[in-house]
Amino acid sequence: MAELYVNSNGVVRQKIYWGGQPVDADGNVTVTVYDVTEDPAIIPALNPATPIGTYTANNLETDNGNYELVMPFNITSRTRKLRLVWSYQVQGNAGSNTTYVDVVTPYVNISEAIDALGIGVDPSDENYKSYDELRMAEKYARKLIESYTNDLFYLYDDVVTVYGGGDDSVQTLYKVNELHELYANDILLIDNPNNVNNIGYNIVPVSSGYGLKVDRGASLINDNTVYLANGMVSPTVHDIGFQGFFQKNVAYRIQGKFGWDYVPDEVNIAAIELMKDFFNKDTQWKHKYVKNIQTFDWQFEFDPQVYNGTGNFFVDNILSGYVIKQMLVI
Repeated sequence: MAELYVNSNGVVRQKIYWGGQPVDADGNVTVTVYDVTEDPAIIPALNPATPIGTYTANNLETDNGNYELVMPFNITSRTRKLRLVWSYQVQGNAGSNTTYVDVVTPYVNISEAIDALGIGVDPSDENYKSYDELRMAEKYARKLIESYTNDLFYLYDDVVTVYGGGDDSVQTLYKVNELHELYANDILLIDNPNNVNNIGYNIVPVSSGYGLKVDRGASLINDNTVYLANGMVSPTVHDIGFQGFFQKNVAYRIQGKFGWDYVPDEVNIAAIELMKDFFNKDTQWKHKYVKNIQTFDWQFEFDPQVYNGTGNFFVDNILSGYVIKQMLVI
């Protein structure tokens, strides 16, 4: 799937085929853009059937049928998934193509990567890499990091469901940055954007971010009669016995903003190192878990750990503190 970097005016391209051959359209090619992220946590709510913009694509004269759209900054202002409908006419017949684009946060800025990797910016330079090649290397590094750590190191809106364990806190697989809404078995407990609180206590992220906890020191309403009058359960019901707020076997749906405010330094360094591996796959043996080398017949023996990490010993070590163990999260 095509990608655009967040807060960039990146380019998306489409080639028009007619009768199996690339052809130019009769006139303009329009591109209608829809936000199909489908995250109910996003405030305000999205309508994937309503376009967020319609634009005219540029005709590239390098060969027939090539069109591109330079995406406006307002479209790439946050991470999201886009659906693009390219509409045109060929020989008087209407046609359209649908493509999808992810707006993502890179783990290393391309300009920074060019300096760190010693990449040439002139096509005549023997170390020259095109912008598209650098983006592919960054994507390769980012996907390896995410696969190894089971985490995403940027901000995004999402919905996660977890089950309570009878405590005043509950764990989440991903870092909670901002709580929007909280439901228990589909019953609304908290709606922060609309200042709705049906439980009388604030629910806040735990210190690590990987979970939520009850802030019992900040009771919003202490009079139980208020709850009874409104047909609600008083929060003090949880003060009896050892039952915590997040009750056992109750499904809690968390809607909000997840992830990191910025890419951690270790992740940034790891991305640069893995981009090096992308361009130098066969030369960096010291990072490849090579356990033994024989000079005759060139027999290489790899440490089994190579199959459990990114394939780069240095990267696995600096990312070790960010590896999230799998838990029961839906």
